Amino acid sequence: MRAEALARDLEERLKVVCGHLNAAHAQLVDVVAEVIEQDAWSGIGVRSPKHWLTWQAGIDPATADKVLRLAAARVTHPAVTAVFDDGRLSLDQAAVAVTAPVHVDATMAELAPLSTVAQLRIEVRAATPPADPATPATPTESVATWFDQGGRYHLRAELDAERGRVLDAALREARDRLFGDGQHAVTTADALVDVAERALAAVPLERQNLYRINVFIDPTADLLATWGDGFPIPESIRRLLTCDGTITPTFVAHGRPLSVAPTIKGIPDRIRRLVLARDRKCRVPWCHNTRRLDIHHIVHRQHGGPTELRNLCALCRSCHRQHHLGQLGVAGNAEQPDGITFTDSTGRPLSPAARPRPPTGPPLEPNQPYAHPTGEHLHTRWLTFPPARKPPTAAA
Repeated sequence: MRAEALARDLEERLKVVCGHLNAAHAQLVDVVAEVIEQDAWSGIGVRSPKHWLTWQAGIDPATADKVLRLAAARVTHPAVTAVFDDGRLSLDQAAVAVTAPVHVDATMAELAPLSTVAQLRIEVRAATPPADPATPATPTESVATWFDQGGRYHLRAELDAERGRVLDAALREARDRLFGDGQHAVTTADALVDVAERALAAVPLERQNLYRINVFIDPTADLLATWGDGFPIPESIRRLLTCDGTITPTFVAHGRPLSVAPTIKGIPDRIRRLVLARDRKCRVPWCHNTRRLDIHHIVHRQHGGPTELRNLCALCRSCHRQHHLGQLGVAGNAEQPDGITFTDSTGRPLSPAARPRPPTGPPLEPNQPYAHPTGEHLHTRWLTFPPARKPPTAAA
């Protein structure tokens, strides 16, 4: 009897803790929803709300996905959200429940508190109507690419199902590999450029020269740098391209090319090896990328920065680009373990990790105690959902 009483006491204590945890997670979702609504995550050297959340809250990307999904669901799934706010759903339960179609929101709000996460996934699949097989496939394919007047590149594509899946698989592989390399906020644009870079790297050298991306710098003109087709290069992009890389200078005067100089390397190999051996990863504290690292001059070379170890640090391609676009400040002495200070676009120092404040009072009280799922077998043959309502048709 004593063992049974102890077990019941522990279960009750667990319910109380789970209720407080659920209520705290609901408050976290509220804060994140307001952050997104006010666009408060941008302008601090981060790439997305997900990246901001993993840094500020000290959570992993998968948990950040759940929080962001629930923040968006406050508009689309109010019934499930209300149950979550009451403390009756865990973060994982709610994150799965809001993936159900909108028209079954009320039904999912009743089922979710009684269901495990695995059962909720089955229920969501059962509630999601299959695709209409009668929908005809797109008969033609099209890919359009162009540069706008500002020099930005645009791409629009529409492919058949099987060829689209090939491209989608390539992009997913690139995202997964970049994520594995430590770049946790990988975008589709990052993956697309990565696929293109690897394709060019696999081309024989004689063909690579045919598709070289040329940059022309003219010190006699107000417009210092242009692409080979004449489009101007912003100063930030020019600094990024010349910061670390292999450069073949083309001397230009008054818009006319004069000569081509021998190829030179921005960072000598011996210094590059020393910097990589010292840093081992991107020096940005919240970035864990260990591959595809550039060597960055903390004080830019055009401002007199020397190519010395104290003025050189390793940055991944993404963080390096963020810096030269003015979204991430880098200053200090790279030879010191904590000698580099990172700032946002306004100059505010960025903390290297999440620093939650210790609680100053009791935990949040949920509206009612948390009741765990029943744990009973889910009989899918009795699982039914109302059909989606068809929009009213206009009167003839």
